[in-house]
Formats: sequence, structure tokens, C-alpha cells
Amino acid sequence: MRKSIFIGLTWFALGVWAQAPKITGFTTGVPGDTTYGPGTFLIIFGTFAHPSAGRDYTITAGGQTSGINVAANAVFIAANIPSNAAPGPTNLVITYLGQASNPLPITIAPVAPAIQGVSYTVGGATDPPGITFVPFRDAANYQAAVTPASPAAIGQALQIHVTGLGSNLAPAVAPQVTVAGQNATILQADPGTGTGTGNETIYFTVPRTAPNGIDPVVVTVAGTPSMPYSLPVGTGPAVGQVLNGASFGSAGVVAPGAIVSVFGAGFGSQNNLSAFPNTSVNGVSVLFGATAAPIFALAGPGGQINVLVPTELPSTGTVDLSVQTPGGASAPQTLTLAPAAPGIFYYGDPLVPSRRNAVAVTANTAWIAMPLSLAASLGVPATCGGPAVLCAQPAKRGGYLQIYVTGLGKATPNGDPNGAALATGSVAPAGGSPLYQTVAAPVVLIGGQNAPVLFSGVAPGYNGLYQVDVQIPANIAAGDDVPLQLSIAGVSDSATLAIQ
Repeated sequence: MRKSIFIGLTWFALGVWAQAPKITGFTTGVPGDTTYGPGTFLIIFGTFAHPSAGRDYTITAGGQTSGINVAANAVFIAANIPSNAAPGPTNLVITYLGQASNPLPITIAPVAPAIQGVSYTVGGATDPPGITFVPFRDAANYQAAVTPASPAAIGQALQIHVTGLGSNLAPAVAPQVTVAGQNATILQADPGTGTGTGNETIYFTVPRTAPNGIDPVVVTVAGTPSMPYSLPVGTGPAVGQVLNGASFGSAGVVAPGAIVSVFGAGFGSQNNLSAFPNTSVNGVSVLFGATAAPIFALAGPGGQINVLVPTELPSTGTVDLSVQTPGGASAPQTLTLAPAAPGIFYYGDPLVPSRRNAVAVTANTAWIAMPLSLAASLGVPATCGGPAVLCAQPAKRGGYLQIYVTGLGKATPNGDPNGAALATGSVAPAGGSPLYQTVAAPVVLIGGQNAPVLFSGVAPGYNGLYQVDVQIPANIAAGDDVPLQLSIAGVSDSATLAIQ
């Protein structure tokens, strides 16, 4: 009798107190990949019981349900779409101890190969997840990852994990792997990890004729290609992409005075995240033509260098960028010069992967304009005290904002078109005398309405970081994701703002 009562009470407690998860979004972990197939690996964001075990969860999609073996933290859980999920539009649902989440729409393709290599830290109850992507590893040693600081060698045997193959497709269909468009030799497509799960581990060799540098790798299954993933190959530095340092857009287009991020490999094994105005860090330099650029941050192991585009460069034409290291120089990459290439700095949201919340503060304060949910995820206090107290809350309609961007082009004392631009390597006077204002005036829209611009120029005490002061329209609709658009010299960038 006691045993029966105990079991009954346990069931009752679980049924009453197990709270249904809430899901807000999902990603494959591969940037830009929005195709999902049977067996696709997903990182699903939302609100989950913490701590909890993967065995307490199930995932349902395409009319099928399967278990989850990865533990959740408070804001994300990792799972695979059921390998026998039916293709077509459907809903994704996560269930915790019998309690179903809200449904999210998802369309499942018959096959959607995706190169995977996700490593993550679960974190604490309020910690955002730490997620990194290491897709390529040595074929004989899984612990030996291919990274920008440890690139692959010509002819080296590598292994990758591919998901999204479907239960019946994976063992039967031979995959194809290309490196920089060249066919790689498949050593083995391991059905031991793929049969019935929609996943395979593929072993291949880097073609002997693959170029040194950042080579795109694509896996094709049943005529469907994966998203390309960058593989650093060979010795010495190599440049992959040059992007706006705020938005990570404007590929290959730069404006004098902008902060840009140079992505590649062979940049060394050390970091220096506070280097400005040095033009050589750990023996690494970035040259625009013959001009060495000031370095803001060098992340050698991560293959990223943030630099200032020299202000003395012209605003039209092209310039060759190269990275020089003790191991040699990269092949030059030709960039297009433009009068402006705006990018809005933004905060990512671990709960809403698509959110790009602009870096903006209430004028003359340290009060960041962001949703309260994002503030909680980032650990920023939501209670605002004095103007100098760091906090986060939605901005007020009719109030004034300082928006932080880069790439707004030429800035001179008081915006004089004939004045001299702020010299490369120097900073605008911290006291604001003179103010380095942009020669061109930006146009800012918030919620689709014009937001009067009161100031646009280099933030005092900085170089490359621009500040745009605006008044928020008083009659726009409030919300956590109010659209923000900034345009200058015919080019624009967008983000969102939290407005109350």
C-alpha cells in the first residue's frame, strides 16, 4: 500500500509541477543554413527546466517523435529531427516529462545535408550557452581539430559529421565532397553512425591540388549540396573574408575610417584584444596597399583581426589587403572602396537567434535599449539608477538615443567638407572639442518613421566608432523588435530596438 501511494504521488507531482518548455527559435548551427531534413541537428532556443536531462525530453516533427540525449540548460537544448520525419511543412514541438511546448513551424526537405561540428557549454541556470563550430578533424584523431591556427595539410585525411540525411538514405547514397570545387577522395562514409539516424561520419583527403588558403568544402548527397564551410589549408596566413566589423555585412566593401573584421587563418596562436593604435601585434600586420592599419584586436586562434581602414585612403576605386606574419604574407585580396559602408553594432540574443538588437543607449546615460528578456540572458541589470549606472530596458518613445555604428565615411571638425579627416591611429578628442562630424548626413528610420538626427560623427575618445544621436518618434508602436534603419550615401543597414 505504501509503495502504491508513493508511486501515485510521484506521478501526480510530475504531472502537476513539470512545466511545459517554451521554444522561440532554432538553428542548425551552420551560419546561413535554413534547410532542414530528417536527422538534421538543431540547437533549439527557448525556456527549459534547469537542471534537466536529455532523457526527460522528446522532439516531434513531421509526424514522428524521438528522444533527446543531450542535457538542456535554461535557454537551449540540442536535438536531431527524427530521421523518419515526413517531408513537408509541419510543426516542431519539444516535450518535457509529458508537457508539450508551443509549436514552431518548420519545413522538412527530403534530404538536407549539413556539415556539423558543434561544441557547446551548457552553462548555469541563467548563463547563455557557449557554442563554437569545429567541423573538421583529423581522420585518425578526433581531438586534433582543424582551426585557423592549425590548418589542414594538402593530402591530409580528415573527418566530418554530416546530418540531415534521413534514415533510409544515409547508408545507400554515396556522398560527394568537394574542396574549393575539386573532388576529394572519400575514404569511408561510416554507416555505423548514420544508419537509422540520418547522420554519417565521412572521411576524406584534401586534394593534392587544393589551393592554400580558405577553401570552401561542400558535401552533396542525392544531388543536394550542403552549405559551404571554410577549411583553412596550407601553411602561412590566408585571408577568407573582410566584413564590416559591426554588422558582419558589406563583404569586400570598405569605407575609410571604418572598423572591419578580417577572417582567415595562419594569424598565430596568441590573442591581443586591446591593441589600438599598434599596427603590428605578435608579428602580425594588416596592410591596405602599403599602409599598415591600426589593429583593435587580434584573435589568432580564432582567425580574426579587427582593424581600422586607414582614413587617408580614397573613397573610390580598389585597394589590396594582405596580412603579414612571421610565417609570410597572405595573397592580396582586392577590396572595393566606398564613401560609406554603414554597419550597426548589435547584441545577439541566445533566446531569439534572429534578433539583432542595436547597441544604443539613452542619451547621456549608460542605459542600454534592449528587451528585458535579453537583459536577463546577458546578465545586465534591468533596474536603472543614476545616469552612469549600467542597466538595460526598452527606450522611451519621444526620448533621445545614441546609436553606435561604423563605416559612416569621412568625418572632419564640425563636418567641414574641406576639413581634414581624423588621422589614422589617432582618436577624436574625448572632450568633444572639436567634434568630428560626418560630412554626409545619415537618415534614420525607427518603426518606419523618420527619427531626427541631432549628431552624426566619430564618438569622442575613439576612432572608427561612430555615434548617431536621434530622437525616437513619439507615436510609433512599442515593442521588443521595433525596426531600425540607418542610411548614408545611398547604403543602409538595419537592426531592431526595444521601445516602450
